[in-house]
Amino acid sequence: MARNVLVIGGGPAGLAAARALGRLGVSTILLEKDGQLGGNPIKNHYHTLIPRKLKPSQVIGPYIREVEQNPNVKVLLNTELTACEGEPGEYRVTLSNGEKHEVGAIVVATGFEHFDPRRKGELGYGLYPDVITNLELERMFSQEGRLYRPSNGQLPKRVAFVFCVGSRDRQLGVTNVHCCRYGCALSGLQGSEIREHYPDVDVFCYYMDVRTYGTWEYPFYWAPQEKYGVRYVRGRIAEITYSPADGRLRVKHEDTIVQRPAEVPMDLVVLVLGMEPSPGTKKVAKILGLAQDPDSQFLVPSDESGSNIVSNKPGIFIAGACKGPIDIESSFSEGEACAAEAAAFIGAKVAV
Repeated sequence: MARNVLVIGGGPAGLAAARALGRLGVSTILLEKDGQLGGNPIKNHYHTLIPRKLKPSQVIGPYIREVEQNPNVKVLLNTELTACEGEPGEYRVTLSNGEKHEVGAIVVATGFEHFDPRRKGELGYGLYPDVITNLELERMFSQEGRLYRPSNGQLPKRVAFVFCVGSRDRQLGVTNVHCCRYGCALSGLQGSEIREHYPDVDVFCYYMDVRTYGTWEYPFYWAPQEKYGVRYVRGRIAEITYSPADGRLRVKHEDTIVQRPAEVPMDLVVLVLGMEPSPGTKKVAKILGLAQDPDSQFLVPSDESGSNIVSNKPGIFIAGACKGPIDIESSFSEGEACAAEAAAFIGAKVAV
């Protein structure tokens, strides 16, 4: 039985697993395919994280620093898993940098990718510059510190959020029928931030229904409306077009409350993107022989375990968004749980 652990993925779940293992005195190898740790929140320059409304540097930064400074954790950036052989407790792994290691257990935390809105051509992304994604809005806030229309650099007068782009959409097939979990809450937060800093900008949220889970209901649904004046419109978007007459977008939709079609002028449209398995998740699943949901292709836990982090392969544990949409705090918790399972599996004598 090898006494070290391989963690695949340096996002929130992988960082939490590596940090916990390092604290326990377990020799750990942390792989990250990109050139930096932190996953999507760092790579995509998220501005504010839900639910605590903190910056990524405040939430993820301490994990990154501790992992990088812990002598028990070997961080390998720009590195991927390319092969795995052997038996549970003695997995022989080959890495893209040419290294080979024998590890006792593996934690898979390969995360997700955001839906490509070009697959919904009727929404005009890539065709009209003032149709942007919620990621691009986050970067506006975090990197430029202002709200503007990409077409002319001016402050928009009317902003629309379109929920569930790439989520709960049977037109895309069975791969995208799941809820992204974060979109409704993040849109409420982003809409509130716009109204707080630009009170003359009107903000509209177009939704099928609103899913603000657990304690997120008031701060990310009611408060945006009651405190900041964000307007919610229940309706399905048919098409987003552009009018050269006034240089504004047109949001064509069916208002399902009053049951009639409508066409509304907007200056900026924000598409709220769904979540899909990352290419790394699909690749690692194939290499390790991990079970995947036949529709979404997210990883699924073993049917023989009551735990949602135990995979179908003994000694391999799965955490975070590689299993489906999940918030960052829950990803941290799952990563830490996987660390405990991995340490127990290899029979590590932990340092307390």
